[in-house]
Amino acid sequence: MPRAKDDQGNNNVAELLRDLLITSLGAAGVKQVEIRKIVGCDMNRVSRIAKHIERERKGAKGKG
Repeated sequence: MPRAKDDQGNNNVAELLRDLLITSLGAAGVKQVEIRKIVGCDMNRVSRIAKHIERERKGAKGKG
């Protein structure tokens, strides 16, 4: 008997991929407004994820 399709499982994967894209774009230094346009989600979601990303700052010296 074939397994029933799990639409919610596919939706979870899509949401995780969106979060990963937001993370990658944020780490690359893309502005949050541009990330929102690329991913197609609300600004709150981008801000919630992007605030945890440590970005390289221009002119900042490394630790140690």
